Amino acid sequence: MCGLAGILRLDGRPAGDGERRRVDRMLDRIAHRGPDDRGVACEGPVCLGSVRLAILDLSPAGHMPMRGAGDRALLAYNGEVYDHGTLRRELTAEGVVFRSHTDTEVVLEAMVRHGEAILHRFIGMFAFALYRADRGELLLVRDRYGVKPLYWAVVGRRLVFASELKALLAELPRREADRAALAEWWLYRNLDGLGTRTPVVGIRQLPAGHLLRVGRDGTPRLSRWYDPLAAVDAERHRTLARTPVRVVVEEVARLLADSIRLRLVADVPVGVLLSGGLDSSLVTLLAARVQRDLTAFHVSVPAGRGFDERPYAETVARTAGIPLVVRELDPSVFRRGLPRVAWLEDLPITHPNSVAYHEIARTARAHGVVVLLSGEGADELFGGYAWSQRRRRRLVRLAPLFRRLPPRLRDALTLFVYGMDGLPVTAHRFREALPAAVTALDRGLRAELEARAEAAFRFVTDAGERAVMAGTACDLVDFLAPLLRRLDRTTMGASVECREPFLDPRLVHLALALPAEWKVGRRADKWVLKRIAEPLLPRAHVHRPKMGFPLPLADYLAPLADGRALAGGFVAETLGLARAAIRRVLDELPRRTHGPFGLLALELWGRIHLAGEDPEAVGVRLGLLEGTGAETSAAAVAGGVG
Repeated sequence: MCGLAGILRLDGRPAGDGERRRVDRMLDRIAHRGPDDRGVACEGPVCLGSVRLAILDLSPAGHMPMRGAGDRALLAYNGEVYDHGTLRRELTAEGVVFRSHTDTEVVLEAMVRHGEAILHRFIGMFAFALYRADRGELLLVRDRYGVKPLYWAVVGRRLVFASELKALLAELPRREADRAALAEWWLYRNLDGLGTRTPVVGIRQLPAGHLLRVGRDGTPRLSRWYDPLAAVDAERHRTLARTPVRVVVEEVARLLADSIRLRLVADVPVGVLLSGGLDSSLVTLLAARVQRDLTAFHVSVPAGRGFDERPYAETVARTAGIPLVVRELDPSVFRRGLPRVAWLEDLPITHPNSVAYHEIARTARAHGVVVLLSGEGADELFGGYAWSQRRRRRLVRLAPLFRRLPPRLRDALTLFVYGMDGLPVTAHRFREALPAAVTALDRGLRAELEARAEAAFRFVTDAGERAVMAGTACDLVDFLAPLLRRLDRTTMGASVECREPFLDPRLVHLALALPAEWKVGRRADKWVLKRIAEPLLPRAHVHRPKMGFPLPLADYLAPLADGRALAGGFVAETLGLARAAIRRVLDELPRRTHGPFGLLALELWGRIHLAGEDPEAVGVRLGLLEGTGAETSAAAVAGGVG
């Protein structure tokens, strides 16, 4: 697990000291991703850099960038390919002589020998830059589900790229917010899942399951190497629908257990994130069967007014027979951590509990644990957002009835719904205009994804069931993306690697084929996972309502209530949001927190990443930290972190 950065000269000229210095500067910004080693290497027109968090083979043999295939290839790699042992044996049989025990070298030799086709063999999370001197070609590659990040930009006649967006900011001629992207973020709280857009003009993300190729002609070409919708299998769905329930539950349990087994392989201590919910409880209990020297880590919210999950986490840890380390989150811890997390996350913070993730990762690192397992991905695959999927099914089934209503009544109902949500409804022909305007904000990408998902499940005859299955697939592609960014940045920000057993492609492809009733049905939501958990935990624990890691956010945001903290800042001045509009959003406190936290997230992002202010100084100015602006203004003027 590491961070990478690099420069490719698109004019084909050799990279030199200038490129090396710039790559070094980019690595400075992401040093938290790899405290154990650092390297920069140039070959022809490319200069690659790496900071290493040593997980497998802690010796110098794992140094990166790594050369291979007779020095014809150079690799900077971030991630883990968990089935590297199988691939290593196959490559050894083909004549490859390995110099290390890392998965990095396996990826390097496999790519050189077998090209992009081998990507489909990799079970893992990864983002890497591979330069082939014999071909004069650079490949940037990102894993199937976007667990590991990669950003790029063309600046003059150079392609610059790095694991985190913040590393590229200093390479731009000027920092400018993409206002359309920020409008999309405000609507969806998500810029991660679809397309290449980021909130900074000129910087693009490499989408999940894509690669960027640049050959000798210096032209970047983006292509998709993996699409989860292409893995939807009609015959497998029909087979599962007629297979005895017991057999299917056993197969899901077997794949999950094997996925966890693979993700426990490390040469450093491993732990597990344990919220006490169903997903993390399953991961913890199954992991403890394989590895006894395991520690569970939990964030407790004592002021949570009834939604603190600590008792459930304690039950699971006790059942598993492993220690539980608890980190309490209170308003002061939250406010103190927010500016740092805003810097780490690169984009405006989508989820307030990002602070909790960073705090528990820091706690794990302080206890000597370098790898954590997480339950991320289970909700998207197995029906954890039942309220959303049930709504989809109802809307599909009600649509024919709704269309039979008289036009005046249909328009009146639509007007009422829009008005209740505070949406603009006075425009002529609002019924057609508003949906079109909303769709245009994301350039129609979500509508296109939904149409592709519906087409992928066209073999499902019941429209309601098809809507649920297509909806879960869309969640996997889109809704999951900012959750994975949160997990990567907050854990890597503490120099900790986080692994997600539910995102094993074998398990994903099985889950996509499961009938909708086994996810969101009459039996129970996430029914298959609950069947696996029932023999392991008390029934009341397994079947309790989902909590979703809530926080007493209204209390945490109290310093913003009067609006003075946002005066003259990014939201008001750069984005030009009217004072009255800011006041209306803040007036939602304490009844609603979504809008006020969104303003705070934008303010933090703009000041830290665009203006280059020091995160701690921003925290003081916004009333999140104790102190005065004068005490920290010197740090902001000096350049800060942004």
